[in-house]
Amino acid sequence: MLGGPGVAALEWTIQDRWARRPAPPSPALVIVTRDAASEARLGSGAWDRAVLARAVSALSRAGATVIGVDLALGGPSASGRGGASGDALLSQAAREAGNVVFTVAPGRPPTGLAGAAKAVGHILAPPDPDGVVRRVPLLIGAETEPTPSWALAVAAVQSGARSSFTVDARGRALVSYAAPAALRTVPFGEILSMLEERRPAALQTLAEGKVVLLLAEPARAPVRTPVGPMSPAMVQAHLLNAALGRVWLGETPLAWAVGGTLALSALAAWLVLAERWWTTLLGLALVVSAGAVALRVSPALTGILLPAVLPLGAMALSVVGGTIWRQLGAGARLRHLEAEVAGMREALIRRESTVEALEDDLQAARELVSASDALRRELAEAQVQEQQTRARLESLEQELRAADGRGGALADAEHERLRRQCAELGIVTRAPSMLSLFRDLTRAARSTLPILLTGEPGTGKELFARAAHRLSGRAAGPFVAVNMAAIPPELFESELFGHARGSFTGAVADRKGHFEQASGGTIFLDEIGDLRAEHQGKLLRVLQEKSFHRVGAARPTAVDVRVVAATNRDLERGVAEGWFREDLYFRLEGLVLRLPALRERREDIAPLAARFLDEATAEAGRRVSLSEAAMLALERQAWPGNVRELQSCIRRAVALADRAVLTADDLGLASVAPPRAESVTDSAVLSALRRHAFDMQAAARALGWDRSTVTQRLKGLGFRALVDAGGDRGKAALALAGDPALARSVELKLAEYHEHLLRTVGGFPSADAAVAACRRRFKNLPERYFQSLEALVRQDFQRRG
Repeated sequence: MLGGPGVAALEWTIQDRWARRPAPPSPALVIVTRDAASEARLGSGAWDRAVLARAVSALSRAGATVIGVDLALGGPSASGRGGASGDALLSQAAREAGNVVFTVAPGRPPTGLAGAAKAVGHILAPPDPDGVVRRVPLLIGAETEPTPSWALAVAAVQSGARSSFTVDARGRALVSYAAPAALRTVPFGEILSMLEERRPAALQTLAEGKVVLLLAEPARAPVRTPVGPMSPAMVQAHLLNAALGRVWLGETPLAWAVGGTLALSALAAWLVLAERWWTTLLGLALVVSAGAVALRVSPALTGILLPAVLPLGAMALSVVGGTIWRQLGAGARLRHLEAEVAGMREALIRRESTVEALEDDLQAARELVSASDALRRELAEAQVQEQQTRARLESLEQELRAADGRGGALADAEHERLRRQCAELGIVTRAPSMLSLFRDLTRAARSTLPILLTGEPGTGKELFARAAHRLSGRAAGPFVAVNMAAIPPELFESELFGHARGSFTGAVADRKGHFEQASGGTIFLDEIGDLRAEHQGKLLRVLQEKSFHRVGAARPTAVDVRVVAATNRDLERGVAEGWFREDLYFRLEGLVLRLPALRERREDIAPLAARFLDEATAEAGRRVSLSEAAMLALERQAWPGNVRELQSCIRRAVALADRAVLTADDLGLASVAPPRAESVTDSAVLSALRRHAFDMQAAARALGWDRSTVTQRLKGLGFRALVDAGGDRGKAALALAGDPALARSVELKLAEYHEHLLRTVGGFPSADAAVAACRRRFKNLPERYFQSLEALVRQDFQRRG
């Protein structure tokens, strides 16, 4: 059934010779398939047809010329498909679109939805005698009103009922299977995202002027095809793709098929009659393999579908006949060989006495040579052991050199100054993010502004609090650290504000609280987010009035303290949810510093590990070092416990290990797969390159990558550094190397990359054309570096102008 265009109006071409295969046009077909994301949302079974109605309406508005929906019609919808309401919505969407083609289940009458479609078609894909689907019947059913294939119905609607199909004498079309990459497939989940996020432009780019197939039915039993198993609906998609591109297959001419079959039969018989059995097996294997390859590649290269059953059957008969003939001739050859063996036995007996005499002479000679052979073997073994020892020694020395995580001076002078200042205050870091926070801390420390430190436990909040005290004008005063979460609720006022003698049982003397002890200096209120609600108001009053009453005292006590608070909780969320007072939060948030977790600053893992290793070895009283593999294992860990967890790991490894060089196994860490290239930060890649003196092969082994991936990352980093340095290769190389001793090697690599880029764009008339060519030429370069590459290209064209 065709709703608008009729079957009789189609053009047909009976294929009786080789089909020509012109170059296909640009893809005009988009296939939308079920995916894990859409099935997770809509279910793995049949989907509600209301969802399909929404997709059909959106694709129609986006400009799709034809919308094919794999939705086997044959009765009203079940409840899982939305029932009658789902059918009504899909019917309305199909009528409004006016270009929808449904699939119809074979042997089942179509439902009322068929009337709303422009056309319907079947998806039958019967196999050939060898079980492989190569042909699709274009029409099935009654002669007066036959049902076309789904591909034929879609092509007819798309071309206005005038579509050319190449078929055989039985009305079947040979399917020209395309490579998987040649068909554009889009997951249904992406269509849903475009609809929900209201991105009509993206949907229009996807569907405008194209035929769109929605494969919305649950997975049917796959059929075998020359390119692998696939669903019947996908077979129809390949047929439609061939129709849109006018790329057809042709049958092999009869004369060629007979001639090829005779030639293969003769070759198989000749191989069977070969003298050596392994020649027969190897030859037959090569012939069968070549035939399988020809069956696979011939349709794509020549447009001819080679026969499979006839040549294989003829070869099998030739192999059987040749084997029988060979067995019949084997008896005669065996009798001839037995006669030759008898004569050889007589000659052998005559020569045995001669051999025995020669063996006596040979034994005497062997005794003389055996002593020298033993000495040669001992010498060779000693030389091998010496080489192995030398190689092991060099490997250990290289690992010890590579595992020294302290690193040299930073390339950026300002960052190096901040790093040294941090080290003087006990803060070990090389991360730019931490150094930027420390710079803000040094500026704020000179004022009386309150400081609020946030971040996960173990990120160094107390170290930053002590640094704020030492950098302030109160450095000569006391620094009092208070764990607010550890103070019992009933002792809160006594601990923070003190008490007078006799104010309660046990108060035998006056006692200063933490605020009074910190007067003239700094008080560090750790875990401020765990403060109880009734205590928050009391703390706020002290911060506002700069005075408080001791427990049991009649007169207030005035104090002058600098407040530094810390928490691992989200106080802004606490204010919104009501468990933290807003006015207290505003009193504490003078300067808010969020200390990043260790996993966010992996360049600090190596220097921290080196620091903790020195402390642990000094405590253990023996010298222990980290191997390169151990350092890599540390850098790949997530460290949910941050710096404290890293310190515990190092201390435990030093205490339990009995060797001088700690390996990755000694650390007791869970195994972590080598990181994917896209998941490793640029700083981690640069750190690995610096540790290995920019040896690309060694850095690739350390990262678990291949060398080309590391080369592309360094090339992208080099382009970015050249842009930042204004084209100065020496300055860019020093920024990447981080060490003047490595700068020359890096500069040579940058010069090679830059000159190659300039040679690539040298022959283009404009910068836009050169940039477009670079996107094809440097296709393996990560996308985020193309902005720097484009800037270098445009700078080169500006210099030319």
